[in-house]
Amino acid sequence: MAKILAGSGVHFPRWMRWAGMAVGVALLADGFRRFIDEGLLSASAFVIIGSACFYIAGYEKRVAVNETGFIRERVFWGRGRKECLPWDEMEEIVLFPSAGGTSVVFPLKEKGWRLFIPGVSEAEVRDHISMFGGSVPVRTGEAHAD
Repeated sequence: MAKILAGSGVHFPRWMRWAGMAVGVALLADGFRRFIDEGLLSASAFVIIGSACFYIAGYEKRVAVNETGFIRERVFWGRGRKECLPWDEMEEIVLFPSAGGTSVVFPLKEKGWRLFIPGVSEAEVRDHISMFGGSVPVRTGEAHAD
């Protein structure tokens, strides 16, 4: 099996997930207590924000580049969707090397898909792309100073 270059679009550390769930449960519990004691108007903000904290704690975004192309998977508590950008649909690939790894951008129409691969050099990414990407042009991007 071929090597898969993988990264994470949004990485929440484990402690942050647990903290988000704890805050969500605490706000939900307080919201339900307020609902029983004071009514719906007093409890609604606590229930909404607590639900959002708990829901967001279950978010994962996994991204990878393999023999089929660029794969992006978004999952909320085990349910989600998987999208694939095949190699033959890519217009170009832009690499942004840094000390911690390499950012890869796949421009597509008005938007672009991106991936940060920690601990992988630009040369390794180019080798991987040449193995599977075929004739997709690869260039090194320049950082903007805003």
